Amino acid sequence: MDLKNPPVRRNAGKTGDRIKRLLDPLILPTVDEFPQLTCGLLIALQVIFVLFAGQALHALWPAGSEGTILQPLYQRAKALPATSSPLFFFIPFVATHVLTSMIYLALDWYRPAWVQAMMAHDRRAGDWGGQDLGLARTLWSQISVAPVTVLMVSYMLARNGPLLYTRPWVESCFDNCVLELPANAPSLAEFFVHLTFCLVVSDAAYGYVHLQMHRHRALWKHIHSIHHEYKETFVTVGPHVHLMEFFTVFTLALFSPAACGAHPFTCWVWYSFYTLISLEAHTGWRQTPVGWIMNLLTMGNFGGSMHHHLHHAVVWGNYAPFLSWMDKLIGTEILLEDEVREPEFSGKAMKRDRPKVISMKSAKSEAVKEVQINLKGLKGKELAKETALDCEASQAIEAKGSRRRAATPPPKL
Repeated sequence: MDLKNPPVRRNAGKTGDRIKRLLDPLILPTVDEFPQLTCGLLIALQVIFVLFAGQALHALWPAGSEGTILQPLYQRAKALPATSSPLFFFIPFVATHVLTSMIYLALDWYRPAWVQAMMAHDRRAGDWGGQDLGLARTLWSQISVAPVTVLMVSYMLARNGPLLYTRPWVESCFDNCVLELPANAPSLAEFFVHLTFCLVVSDAAYGYVHLQMHRHRALWKHIHSIHHEYKETFVTVGPHVHLMEFFTVFTLALFSPAACGAHPFTCWVWYSFYTLISLEAHTGWRQTPVGWIMNLLTMGNFGGSMHHHLHHAVVWGNYAPFLSWMDKLIGTEILLEDEVREPEFSGKAMKRDRPKVISMKSAKSEAVKEVQINLKGLKGKELAKETALDCEASQAIEAKGSRRRAATPPPKL
């Protein structure tokens, strides 16, 4: 994303506000007293949305078309150990996660000159968010998910299921499953259609749930604020989330290919790709290699790492994790790093007007104009006192928009 010549902001108006408040009748009755329960409701709703979207795709593009172009790659992947196990889906997730994290952490640690030039913020090499945060905190939050993962693996081993692949390629099974992988690979067209479906649907579903976590005070305070402890991100900040938010992301990764009847090979590629772009979004780079390629393929609509860096820097905008179309639609797109936005909490405390968005240049110009007007009517000590107050106000504005803060300050609750 080029911030030197930013595009013009698109205001969504009433349409965007209606979309934001669409689920308020379901969320508001429980969110203040039971935020975890409300988050569970949002997870269930996003799964239902993904399943219905998959049925709609089936009507337009029935799955099951075979092809020969991907056959050599599929045969190599199929020959890997344990591909016939219901638990094989863990391997693409874990392998991609470990490899990507190691590469970006090493580059961030040693920080050669070309990497420093790619960084979107001024965080020094070896600085992992300050003394109160640090790298170990993000690693510990990932280790804390291990008990849940062990329970899931134990359950699937005990029941030998369920299978995450669906018809027409694999017969659905929930207990005592015998997995027979298809002999042939999917066609290249079906492969890309299903990958595109998974990307668009997961981006829309999580983007909307993410928006609600910023709009509703209890969801922010008890769940999502953990992820925003880091204002300047690095790769392991991505999975530094509350357990409920982990379930939100994980269910999307699993249900998206299952909903459209994707081939097992497509599922494996999607698991790795989803993990990769989720981690790259938090690298703090202006652009990553995969982000650059995706930006070309999506004709400039893949936000990537810069899109999400601005989300952590400004907090109240850029809610979609990958693509930028949803934020353009509802008017929450952030284009400048020095924008100052106020929280837009819902319920009794919700501001019915749109969030205040200003840039540092406009804020300073307004402050200067106000000072010039006030100076005309002031004399002696009053002049000096008022000028000092205006200088303090200008410094406060600049501090508010500064990107040098390591941790995101929580909103006043």
